Amino acid sequence: MDIAKDVAAVAAPALAGEGFELVDVEWGRESTGWILRFYVDKAGGFSLEDCAAWNDRLGNLIEEAGLIGHPYSLEVSSPGLNRPLKKREDFQRFLGIECVIKTVEPLNNQRNFHGKMTSLEGDTLMLLDRSSGLVGIPIGNILRAKLDPEL
Repeated sequence: MDIAKDVAAVAAPALAGEGFELVDVEWGRESTGWILRFYVDKAGGFSLEDCAAWNDRLGNLIEEAGLIGHPYSLEVSSPGLNRPLKKREDFQRFLGIECVIKTVEPLNNQRNFHGKMTSLEGDTLMLLDRSSGLVGIPIGNILRAKLDPEL
């Protein structure tokens, strides 16, 4: 059972129905106990008031669904400037912005990339990497990706 995926399946439609995007869900044990962490965004930004309101709403949804049978802490926050890129749509939306990518399998003996996303060709992200130039990275080969916008 993958609690993060089950929770996302319950939470995403509720958020989307009101114009919010579920960016990511994390579930794990930390030094303080079990943590369920939601990263939520919306056009124009996710405010502190949004965090408080959705903390209560998501908590109620998860409790009603009965997905977690023991105590845990729930956190709701914005994904921030270094938001993770998870879906093809994320890469499309943020073309032209710098990102950091780690691949599952190496490409030309390289697994870590840092550069500007230039285009999306089918399911291949074209990235102008700072060290190796233009590289095509299949989205299915991406282990982790996050924005690294120039400030």
